[in-house]
Amino acid sequence: MSTTVSSPKLPHPKTKRKEPGRVTLNDLIAMPDAAALETLKRGLPSRLVRELAERLELPVEAMAGPLQLTLRTLHRRLQEGTLALAESERILALGRILARAIAVLGDETKAVHWLHSRIPALDSKTPLDCAWTWIGIRQVETELGRIEDGVYS
Repeated sequence: MSTTVSSPKLPHPKTKRKEPGRVTLNDLIAMPDAAALETLKRGLPSRLVRELAERLELPVEAMAGPLQLTLRTLHRRLQEGTLALAESERILALGRILARAIAVLGDETKAVHWLHSRIPALDSKTPLDCAWTWIGIRQVETELGRIEDGVYS
């Protein structure tokens, strides 16, 4: 028997009316993997970079590293309006990390603070610094699981 784990939605203080067919970060995070895969293949709207940067309290330019883009390419993607598959996957991964941190730590303010804090179990790097690689993303997910299980890090 297989169980499906759904990702929690990100709460957002400003609820906006959604345009038909317009995917939000919350929508993306809540999607089952099969639906997310199809959405990622089409390329996410580049406005999600801005939305995630705002939620993470980062300047948009700081998203270039985790997205594995040069600043010039990041700006071009923002102008073009659509992200490539690899960039779309990273937006989803970062969004899911934020959602998991909110679920584990209790609210968005605490989650964002934790994501910006140096964590001894992550070799005194911030979770956002670790999120530049897939291995680092897994380490952050593991650390959130440890916190959830009550293990001090």
